[in-house]
Amino acid sequence: KLGCFGLTEPGFGSNPGGMTTRARKAGDEYILTGEKMWITSGTIADVAIIWAKVTDENDKVRGFLVETDRPGFRADEVHGKWSLRASVTAGLSLQEVHIPATNLLPGTGGLKSPLMCLNQARYGISWGAIGAAMSCYDTALQYSLMRKQFRNEPIASHQMIQEKLVWMISEISKAQL
Repeated sequence: KLGCFGLTEPGFGSNPGGMTTRARKAGDEYILTGEKMWITSGTIADVAIIWAKVTDENDKVRGFLVETDRPGFRADEVHGKWSLRASVTAGLSLQEVHIPATNLLPGTGGLKSPLMCLNQARYGISWGAIGAAMSCYDTALQYSLMRKQFRNEPIASHQMIQEKLVWMISEISKAQL
């Protein structure tokens, strides 16, 4: 099964404390209502971890497993993104989605729970960016050795190109540290 992580909301982006998605207890189930945005794999996921404030618990943030085929759950693909176009990104809509109380993630309470997960994920994001930078550097280096200009010499033999390549690898090395 494929999952997605629904924390970010359209009106709050990087401020999950402002979330407006709500869950309310009704007997042996919870009812979720709200919107999530920029959710990776949202349109192809079988299950979503949805973070919501529980109205019966003084708006404590809790995590819920929500099967994406439940009535009231909708995922729409986001188009026209500026970056990370290789991933499927979605907006999620939860309109009175009923889930069993057993779908409440045990031990979740407050923003600490979702942020612990994100803190670990950020390493992977930064490693990906550093890997992309290393690939760019390698491509530039190989091109500068292959491309001939001025007296049929590789452009890598020119100080301006050398300075740019040294600057690139220095910045990548700083990022790795």
